[in-house]
Amino acid sequence: AIEAARHADDVYILPGLSIASLGAVKTVLLFSWMADITDLDAQSIALTDHSATSIALLKALCRERYHIEPKYVVTKQHLPSMLADHQGALVIGDDALVESIRHRALSSPNGWDIPFIYDLGDEWLKMTGLPFVFALWAARRETAQAMQAAGVFDALYASTEAGLTDDARNTLAQAYAARLGLPVGACRRYLRDLTFGLGADELAGLRRFLELALDDFKWEQLEFWGSPESLTI
Repeated sequence: AIEAARHADDVYILPGLSIASLGAVKTVLLFSWMADITDLDAQSIALTDHSATSIALLKALCRERYHIEPKYVVTKQHLPSMLADHQGALVIGDDALVESIRHRALSSPNGWDIPFIYDLGDEWLKMTGLPFVFALWAARRETAQAMQAAGVFDALYASTEAGLTDDARNTLAQAYAARLGLPVGACRRYLRDLTFGLGADELAGLRRFLELALDDFKWEQLEFWGSPESLTI
């Protein structure tokens, strides 16, 4: 989401589509040796190299919710290595989901222990009362008209709607579980808790995040392909 805002002059945002959560997302997690996040003040946090939005979210939470200033180090995403050298680690995606379910003991700077886990979607909800939008669909301005004429946008909306049926989610959960070696129920709950629309609440959460994360950002910089609330999945 943050990259779309950084390149707002070059893209249109597609209305009605996102990847968001109202609360826990399960795949954007801060693992820490500290039971209290505020104890990470002036401590080092290893950051995933996979997601600019997740990094910006963590930094916004540290500044605005916890009022701390950790030291951030971008590293290759591998939780055992990250926590062996740092007091916290931001991990996203499949790795985050798998590690949170395993919740195993890992080597720390002071020996072996089980890290505490903080879900950044949940932390954002506690701070703002709003959903967090992790991803948007965007199209380059110079190609958007041609993509619309070719039916690309219509196909995207149709495929999103089709993927939200119970049968589709169950099929995805089974495939996801087999690939990751996780219980099907855990994958089903993960898919169930994600939302894929971009309605008024998601737009409010997106605006709040971008205004916190980007210096001199103005909401009017974002341009939607049509009305931002014209379509909601």
